[in-house]
Amino acid sequence: MPERDPHAGPVPQPAWDADAEARERGRVEIFNATRPGGLDGWTMGLAQYELMRAHILEMLDDECDDDGTVLLKDVVAAAQDRYSTHELFPKGRTRNYCTYTKVDLEARCEIERLPGSSPQRLTRWRPD
Repeated sequence: MPERDPHAGPVPQPAWDADAEARERGRVEIFNATRPGGLDGWTMGLAQYELMRAHILEMLDDECDDDGTVLLKDVVAAAQDRYSTHELFPKGRTRNYCTYTKVDLEARCEIERLPGSSPQRLTRWRPD
């Protein structure tokens, strides 16, 4: 198996603790394994996060190629098509929500980038 991408988690326990506190307020701390402490420095609404998380995981389960991967640009484009008129995204822009959720899911060890892929490809996380 190739070396893991630096964006792959896990993140330290204090990040998980901060996320638990944010979720009590209806928010999610966005994780980023490349940042000190594992936090990206901002939160997202829980409902927005859960919708984007489900979208990304669904794309990986239903739209992946034979190698079990999907292009990030296809995931982002599908999110824009699906949710540009959704009430959770009143300005119709979903690109950042999708991209930041993707980074968060990498840090939570739910998905991973295919190392060295260009354009970027995603797959479900595979433990060593």
